[in-house]
Amino acid sequence: MRYIGNKTKLLPFLRSAIARLGIAPGVAHDAFAGTAAVGRALKSAGWVVHSSDLMTYSYVMQRAYVVASRVDSFDELAKADVGVRGMFAERGLVAAHRSIIGAERGIPLESTDVAAGRLTAVAEHLAARVTPNDGFFARNFGPAGGRMYFTEENARRIDAARTTLHDWRRRGLLADDTFYVLLAAVIEGADRIANTAGVYAAYIKQWQPNALRPFAVVAEPPIDTVARCVAHHADAAQVAETLGPIDLLYVDPPYNTRQYAGYYHVPELIARGWFEDEVKLRGKTGLIADEEQRSAWCSRREAPDALRSLLAATGACHVLVSYNTEGVIGDKALRSILADAAIDGRVKRFTRRYKRYRADSDREGRRYKGDEVRELLYYARLR
Repeated sequence: MRYIGNKTKLLPFLRSAIARLGIAPGVAHDAFAGTAAVGRALKSAGWVVHSSDLMTYSYVMQRAYVVASRVDSFDELAKADVGVRGMFAERGLVAAHRSIIGAERGIPLESTDVAAGRLTAVAEHLAARVTPNDGFFARNFGPAGGRMYFTEENARRIDAARTTLHDWRRRGLLADDTFYVLLAAVIEGADRIANTAGVYAAYIKQWQPNALRPFAVVAEPPIDTVARCVAHHADAAQVAETLGPIDLLYVDPPYNTRQYAGYYHVPELIARGWFEDEVKLRGKTGLIADEEQRSAWCSRREAPDALRSLLAATGACHVLVSYNTEGVIGDKALRSILADAAIDGRVKRFTRRYKRYRADSDREGRRYKGDEVRELLYYARLR
């Protein structure tokens, strides 16, 4: 997903810093999970991960990429849905397939190729074979609603995919982990064909090439580990306080004054599910009420105290803070706050240059300071 602050390209930098610091895998809190890229990487490296975020779409991705370790066999879904059963038959995936949960009980497991094939088939069924409908997104975020976020066809397919997925879950045809894996894929698929520059604060007035492509759902098989990771749809400091002693707190907060609730309201709505009778859209872009999801970390005045509160709440031995040179907390202030919390008053800083994320082009009243920024990774030992 196109996302401000996404750490996917910086994961080698983060892994290298953890290795240089000699921090062995243990229990970690990814306090601002976002698209769950860091939590997923920590899980694959052997960490038990607790991730948290205020945004619902982030919770969905945490469940899909951090919590889930397996998907079910889709046997019940195939029995109930003729279309799914037909796709399995077309692709030679009709043999009875036991879930990995069954394997834990001593039941032999079919080839993992069958499991991956079934997941792919179900995802493609959601994208292309479910009958499109004139639902909430077609009425509000397509041409019919006066907002050019999606073409009419793609908006109708997004509606069909998400309502079908929620219906399957309501009928007990999908386990929770499988539901979130597929819902995350729907959100990511919608983002790929959104008629935006990367954030949803505005749509583009002409159809961009990506927006004219057909909606596709590509589900990624979860990382299979024995670690029991947990997702939290909650404030970072509140979660930190409940976790007690842990090994690592990873902090990747908003760097600037842009509130994520206003920049990603469309993925947020896809993530929330059944809401048509409750949600009220406002303004040209269809914003939603976001008071409970507005972050103090986006305020120059409030962000320093938010960091102090998080450090006071955590029981972590180590803290890593990802920031950059244009953040609302200056380098000197950030170092001072971390030094006050550190057991020895010492703070280390790692840096790396990377290409700036641009949601739009330079124009009058909006000038980027350059094509590169420096990623700053601060470390302190807390106890």
